Amino acid sequence: MMTACGNEDNKALQKDDPEQIVDDVEINNGQSEELGTEYKEPVKSNENVTSDSNARNTNFESIIPSDWDIQLPTDFPVTKGKHLTAIASSKQNVVTFEFYQTDKQLEMNDPKIKESGQLVGQLVITKHATAKSAGEEIDKTVFSDGEAVDLGHGITGYQDAGAGSIFTSWNEGRWAIIARSTTEKSEESLTIAKETVEFLETHMMPIPEQYGHLHIDANDQGSLATWQKEKFVYTLTNFGDNTLNWLITFE
Repeated sequence: MMTACGNEDNKALQKDDPEQIVDDVEINNGQSEELGTEYKEPVKSNENVTSDSNARNTNFESIIPSDWDIQLPTDFPVTKGKHLTAIASSKQNVVTFEFYQTDKQLEMNDPKIKESGQLVGQLVITKHATAKSAGEEIDKTVFSDGEAVDLGHGITGYQDAGAGSIFTSWNEGRWAIIARSTTEKSEESLTIAKETVEFLETHMMPIPEQYGHLHIDANDQGSLATWQKEKFVYTLTNFGDNTLNWLITFE
């Protein structure tokens, strides 16, 4: 459950004066964005997945340069009865994992993965020269424009429309969060937003240093999460309705 302190931080964040806003960034929904303040946060579990003990046996970190000093979660979710593996690469300052689930346990980068496995999603870790340049990759919006809507647990969201889409946007600590649906199914945006807020009451997202952005899409294909850890930027894509389940495994 989110602590009282966390809820107070969220409410304070929504009322920040302009002096607390860090900077302006443009995102693809056309809204301007900004952010500030401190917090600790917490997204409805997919009942078809479970934490995979095989992640402890697969050395995913072996592809990451040792001087990066990065530890990956050991409890990535996977469908019951399946095994988790990956096709991974490390080029200059970018490490990419394409995670697959398979019927049999396969080592990372085994040629049989693509033949027999099912793609789960992609994780990209990018190292920047400075924390400042890493932060420039992240949405920093403090949302306040649009129609105010109650998302529950003392959190206010804001709805806006454009390009055939409905966006429900809000902040939780240093995270800027957007739930999107098409205008034909406009109610889905608010429904997803409320479900996400409820989920975050009992689950913890990684604490970004300094910012994070979560985009939840009603059609799943557009969902993504990206957050900063000092000089590093983590990005999860193509995880569909498992985006939140993967996101909460990170610290």
